[in-house]
Amino acid sequence: MAIRTADLFSIATSGINAQNTLLRTTSHNIANVNTEGFVRERTTFVAELTGGVGQGTTERILNVFAQNQLRRDTSKLGEAQAFYERIAQMDNILASEANSISGSLSRFFGSLQTAIDEPDNVSARGLVLGEGKSLMERISSLSEYMNRSEIELNQELDSLTKEANDLIRNISDLNSQIRDVQTGNRFEEAGVLKNERDLAIRNLAELVSIETRVQDDGSTLVNLTTGQSLVMEAGVFNVFQTAGDPDITRRNLQLSSNGKPTVLNVAETDLGGKLGGIFSFRDEVLAPAQRELGQLALAFADAMNEQNNLGMDYDGQLGADIFSLPSAQALNYAGNSAANLVINGRVAAGDAEMLSTSDYKITIDAVNAGPTLDITVELLNPDGSPSLDTSGNPITQTFTGLNAAGGTWEPIMDGLELEFPSGGTYAVGDEFLLQPTRYTSSQITMDIVRGEDLAFASPIKAEGDIGNLGAASVLSTSVTNTTVSGGTDGSAFDGAGGLLGPGAAPGGGVGAPAEILFTGPDSYQVLDSAGTVITVVTGAPDLRNLLAQAETSGAGPAWPAAFAAQDDFPGYDVSLEGVPKAGDRFTLSYNTNGVDDNRNGLELAGLQEANTVRRDVSTPFSNQNGTTFHGAYAQTVSSVGEKAATADIKLKAATAMEQQSSDWYESVSGVSLDEEAANLVRFQQAYAASARILSTAQSLFDTILSSVR
Repeated sequence: MAIRTADLFSIATSGINAQNTLLRTTSHNIANVNTEGFVRERTTFVAELTGGVGQGTTERILNVFAQNQLRRDTSKLGEAQAFYERIAQMDNILASEANSISGSLSRFFGSLQTAIDEPDNVSARGLVLGEGKSLMERISSLSEYMNRSEIELNQELDSLTKEANDLIRNISDLNSQIRDVQTGNRFEEAGVLKNERDLAIRNLAELVSIETRVQDDGSTLVNLTTGQSLVMEAGVFNVFQTAGDPDITRRNLQLSSNGKPTVLNVAETDLGGKLGGIFSFRDEVLAPAQRELGQLALAFADAMNEQNNLGMDYDGQLGADIFSLPSAQALNYAGNSAANLVINGRVAAGDAEMLSTSDYKITIDAVNAGPTLDITVELLNPDGSPSLDTSGNPITQTFTGLNAAGGTWEPIMDGLELEFPSGGTYAVGDEFLLQPTRYTSSQITMDIVRGEDLAFASPIKAEGDIGNLGAASVLSTSVTNTTVSGGTDGSAFDGAGGLLGPGAAPGGGVGAPAEILFTGPDSYQVLDSAGTVITVVTGAPDLRNLLAQAETSGAGPAWPAAFAAQDDFPGYDVSLEGVPKAGDRFTLSYNTNGVDDNRNGLELAGLQEANTVRRDVSTPFSNQNGTTFHGAYAQTVSSVGEKAATADIKLKAATAMEQQSSDWYESVSGVSLDEEAANLVRFQQAYAASARILSTAQSLFDTILSSVR
């Protein structure tokens, strides 16, 4: 058994000092009960073998597992909250009747239906233009809201990135201070510094999802959960920086080291925290919605233009475009051979239905004499990942021999045309990013200002001769091309209120079809305006699309090769019903004075129910892979609404989990005033008892001195 050699004075003194330290620790805990990030402290002592109290050690009361769980749940809550706040706002905007594109579409087609009921009513025509302008303004307003959201999003990303970098630097500095303090004092933890550092780590966890590792020297290393280091040993740390290539408005996140000139890319989708929530909202909600709105606007405007061009207006002229469709300039990648290279893109007239919501990456494969270019086009999702086909492969296509000259537009895919105004100055490996649907919805404008320019009438008229003896009558006419052109895209319309006659039609021989003369119930001749036989058809299976049948089965003479060489000539056709007799005639002529005609107006109104917007990028456009204007907008609203509802559930779950982990953490590391008050009384009593020992020792010492005097 150890022999205690300490005297009462040293025992009492050590007891007083120990209780004083305990009182100081308890007082420190009570004083910081409302200090954010404070971790309660505890001082422990060991007994000296010789008697009395030994050296005390003060340390924080901390459950590392609870702390790490709280950080993880803080990241999840930050991500869920950032995502929900933004998607809830967009959901409210899209679902609001005041901003609804669906309501504007209904009003536009309602006014169109009213106008075609009275095609000679100029006031009703003007109302259609007014509703069309209102629709475009509504689409533009919604597009500008999304564009402003994108700008605000980038500003917030910059602000949060700066905040994260400040926290990373602060954590690194505090690590250095903690190492210095603990090196010089092994009996007392650098509690204040560690509290401040852990609070900074928790604040950083709210911004990004992190993992930590505590070192023996008291410092804490911080990594992203994806593996990249933020705070390393010896004061080295990485900071975030934002960049965009080729689109500077689309921020990408990188890590830059303060010790070495190293840049690491960060996967924004796995980032977590507020930054991760903002990136997720941008890539999963905002960017797709921008492109879907652009696709809808282009499909609507192009479909209306195409159909109006196939009609005849109030003044008897061939129809023109109702809306002007913008072109888009592709973005240069930073690594291109020159920064001033240009590629322009646009939707080919009548082909917007084939357009997808993808972006198009264009790579120059070869620069040939001419100059001509060979290129590869790759489809990208709004987040930059490849668009995939039904087999899961990236969608790419190669094009060769494209003319590289200003003013020359070359068709590629999905209804797009490209212009290469930089000529032969492109270099192999140059890359460009074309975003045809991202901003175009706010750039579409009305191209006509008069209601009279709406082409409600059909430009072709078919009439049976008054002397016909058969029971056949005109069932319908169709118009597929009214282009007035000397090229291969031209129609039989001369642009001056008539059809091309002999000498003016392609080939310079016979004129455009102007008469159908039946030689029997199932045989007929096609004649031009001069009465010259163009071709003869025998054994017709039915009386539908008589000119199309003449083109494919006409004989003696056959359908003219010059007609067949055109893309779509004559651009009109006629169908009959009933049974004709030999000698029956049906004339085809320009619909002069057809003011009361509304046949093309009905086609315009029918676009409301037509599938004219492509749905899925993985397969080409078809009636099955298409939807209506209303359907396309409803799909966007539904998608955002569904994601908003899911985000709400995730936010509530994340809030509950964060509260639970916070309670767990606080139950260990938080200050309990009741417990500290009890300790205060206990330590005060111990202090008084130690003082009593000291006074007793003093009395004994005085008694001993008195006895020897």
